Amino acid sequence: METMMTINETAEYYQVSVNTIRRRLQNGLLMGTKVGNKWLINRASPNGAGPNGETPDCPRQEPEPPALVDQMQARIDSLEAQLTTRAGEINQLHRLLAQTALNAAPDRPWWRFWR
Repeated sequence: METMMTINETAEYYQVSVNTIRRRLQNGLLMGTKVGNKWLINRASPNGAGPNGETPDCPRQEPEPPALVDQMQARIDSLEAQLTTRAGEINQLHRLLAQTALNAAPDRPWWRFWR
């Protein structure tokens, strides 16, 4: 007899996060049935991932080579520098906008523009 589990139960059973179970369902690594808005996963699923993240067809992946990790870290550092620059530009624009709004304040209320 099949033992059906929810996403939370499956995550606890395989000792992984709920998001990992959702990704495995989406990628077809884990078989499940959606009933209403809930997923039911067969514990004895042929594509079920083992507790260490292994699947019958796909053993646990080794970490990426150091060169790729270094490239990605350099890219992250570059993007963080760009983000810091853009944040400074946005702050400067906000200050200029506030200064312009103060200098352009009319002498009469906005609703009296037709008089």
